Amino acid sequence: MKIYYRILLLLVTLPAMAQESPTNPQKLLSEVRDGLVSMRAQFTQYEVNEDNQRGEVNQGLVWLKAPDQFRWHYQQPIEQLIVADGKQVWVYDEDLEQVTVKVQNNDLNPIYVIINKELSEQHYNIKFETEHEGTSWVSLTPKTPSEEVKTVWLAIKDKQLTQIKVVNHLDQTMIFEFLEAEKNPELSPGLFQFKPPAGVDVIQAHTQDAGGEF
Repeated sequence: MKIYYRILLLLVTLPAMAQESPTNPQKLLSEVRDGLVSMRAQFTQYEVNEDNQRGEVNQGLVWLKAPDQFRWHYQQPIEQLIVADGKQVWVYDEDLEQVTVKVQNNDLNPIYVIINKELSEQHYNIKFETEHEGTSWVSLTPKTPSEEVKTVWLAIKDKQLTQIKVVNHLDQTMIFEFLEAEKNPELSPGLFQFKPPAGVDVIQAHTQDAGGEF
């Protein structure tokens, strides 16, 4: 299985939730983002099918730095590294000895919702949905229709982002769960730079989609 940079697609039925309450979604997001310069967390990523069954589970570590840099390291079951330096995205598959490079597209990628208020408000309609067992759910719908992103659901608890659900136009969803998140750790600039190892093939992607990719 290869993940590549299309990690932000796929399906889920949201859990039964309590009755909606009048909460300001901007306030909820501000509590997550205000003062946020960097973030480090463990993540679990998986697809959910029509029967609400999990697909293959991927795990690893993620580092974010405002406004547009991140390092996404898949460790299990297959190792893969994705590095965004603010201009380009590098996707390194060690077992294939291959690196794919593309222009970084920040418009609809839900990752940037966490670290870039301006982008999220520019490209998404933001709405509070409900609260369930102490977790508030906020939905973000693209202002311009996209095949890659139909709706983004953010789970916020105790002023921390705990989960992202990205639903595409086929009503498929990819789920990202964040554990042991650390706000504003000191991060080396080298984390967000990538130099292809000697001997690997470098493939330059010449197209840039307007969807929810990196």
